[in-house]
Amino acid sequence: MHGGVGEPGREPLGGSALEPALLDRARDDGVKRELVSIQRFKGLGEMNPGQLWETALNPDTRKLLQVRVEDRTKTFALFNMLMSRKEAEKRCEWMEENGSTVEADV
Repeated sequence: MHGGVGEPGREPLGGSALEPALLDRARDDGVKRELVSIQRFKGLGEMNPGQLWETALNPDTRKLLQVRVEDRTKTFALFNMLMSRKEAEKRCEWMEENGSTVEADV
């Protein structure tokens, strides 16, 4: 089974401990502070159409990544656990067990 996911070219990340690092990076890149606007969205549904285009849909800035599902049953069970409202306790346990394996480049 094959599929694809979109990776935004620019991801709003404001309102968190990352904000000072983002502002430092912008300053180091020569961007004036007054030109920087940091926003954080929990999901695509919170964005207005212009923000959605700029962060996720613009073909000039987004990346499409191929996804290959080796074990459909296991993958769907994991996806359901991560997304279902009824699985909050399992999701919390999973995040505690697997949270340190995340690689983030900010």
